[in-house]
Amino acid sequence: MRARGLLAALLVACLSCTGTTGYELVSFYAVARGPADAHPGYTFTSDRGFQVTLSRAVMHVGAIYLDQSVPTSGSAEQACTLAGTYVGEVRAGRDVDMLSPAEQLFPITGNGSTIPAAVGQVWLSGPDVFDPTDATVVLSVAGAATSPVDGKAYPFSGDITIDKSRSTSSVGSALPGANPVCALRIVTPIRVGITLAQSGTLVLDLDPRALFTNVDFSALKQFSSDPPSFGFTNDDTNQPSINLYANLRAAGAVYRFEWRDR
Repeated sequence: MRARGLLAALLVACLSCTGTTGYELVSFYAVARGPADAHPGYTFTSDRGFQVTLSRAVMHVGAIYLDQSVPTSGSAEQACTLAGTYVGEVRAGRDVDMLSPAEQLFPITGNGSTIPAAVGQVWLSGPDVFDPTDATVVLSVAGAATSPVDGKAYPFSGDITIDKSRSTSSVGSALPGANPVCALRIVTPIRVGITLAQSGTLVLDLDPRALFTNVDFSALKQFSSDPPSFGFTNDDTNQPSINLYANLRAAGAVYRFEWRDR
């Protein structure tokens, strides 16, 4: 029902698409991919000097939306969906291998209009972004990091979910249910300058390196000593896990949209 409501909002935004405005309704393809040089065993140096080798970096993208307007200042506490402003949507998700440069096709075509989009949204959830109990793993990582200080190796892994345990209520908020879990699952505003066209392709570029910005691997939780094993925890009990989660939710270097007419 909620998905149908979003589609209705998109159609409201385009009521005069076939009129004097010149806007049209279109369908399009959507793909996601990792960096052009990505591969299993992808190695890079983090901003804190760690030599990082990734053996797994999989993100579950639940949906993609394009918005015709940039949120205004002070609009953080609002409904998770913005009636009347969506101009493009891909309402079925997929797991995306960020260690592959291959274009990974979403399972359904997207719908939208030729109204220009200013903002992209990536929804990190299962089928229902509003379900507080949804335990879909939205990020799964594994690899090893080597310290720039003493050369110590930190084999690591981690699975991230976003459910009601991460949601907090604003004290004294005028909006009941402010800061709901759905808001935590929506990465926005990702700035774009895209105008959809019939049968074109929306490309979501995902950069796994940016997930580890300001991550101190030496502070990871140790799971075992023989063999040594470390990991990101699915909570805010340690700084590396807090930063990984923050980077996942930030509309910054991890996410970039492109448009291709064919």
